Amino acid sequence: MYQLVLRKTFVASLALALGGGIVFVLLQLAGIILGNAPLLTAPNSVFKTVLCICASIASIAAYLLLHAGSTPRKYAQENAPK
Repeated sequence: MYQLVLRKTFVASLALALGGGIVFVLLQLAGIILGNAPLLTAPNSVFKTVLCICASIASIAAYLLLHAGSTPRKYAQENAPK
């Protein structure tokens, strides 16, 4: 059950982080092309913070998906009933 929640959390936060990153870069590119300084600096406030939080949630969820609830093979083989 928790792995399903973690997987959905990982996918959603990763999609938000990647999509937001693309928008972030495109806004800065538009600011460079148009020579508009506020367009360059505007995404660095709250938008950048939200992207960092989404990326952090994705990384924590990925770590937990890989390591939480899994038993290492060597440990499982050593403690398996014979």
